[in-house]
Amino acid sequence: MEEINTIYCDFDGTITKKDAVNTFFEMYAPENWLESEQLWIDGKITSQENAIIQVGLLPEISQKQLDDYINNIEIDESFPEFVKYLNTQNIKLTILSDGFDLFITKTLERFNLKGINVFANHLVYENMKFKIEFPYHNSTCDVGAGMCKCKRVNENRFCYIGDGTSDLCIAKKADILFATKKLDEYCNKNAIKHIPFKSFRNIIEILKEGIL
Repeated sequence: MEEINTIYCDFDGTITKKDAVNTFFEMYAPENWLESEQLWIDGKITSQENAIIQVGLLPEISQKQLDDYINNIEIDESFPEFVKYLNTQNIKLTILSDGFDLFITKTLERFNLKGINVFANHLVYENMKFKIEFPYHNSTCDVGAGMCKCKRVNENRFCYIGDGTSDLCIAKKADILFATKKLDEYCNKNAIKHIPFKSFRNIIEILKEGIL
């Protein structure tokens, strides 16, 4: 059987303690961003359509406000240890996110986490305003995501780590799946084989057992 040497991982709510995108909207967007969110949850609009609407609602935000927000994004304390462990094992880590690349890359830089590939929606910030672009959109994406996670996987066998709605499609295709929060609940309800986890330290311990 082909060895697994790549791990794909979600960002918001998986690496971060809270969903960095939703928390940003909670802080800065008018309350009607939740109307669009509910339409997406109900399956009436796609994730991509939801992102376009919500980003369009954002008011002007100063560079200091943006920097202060990003600098306070909290991650799982054991994630840097996880990255270090993967490096010692020559296992490649790739982040697949239907969130914003700006939040992800700046957070990785803040924790000096290098060599991690990132695929996410592109958040453009110019003159205190935002717009969103979708460099990894796939018109045939089963879940209508802005960033189609399944399309980014090149290996025949792979491991995935996730927590929520944007992970539902790729979770079904992973050979080894680590799931937490809503994704764990979904897998339990739908009899999808997975390994529940609370922190990346849990995953390190399991990987050391030679599961890959």
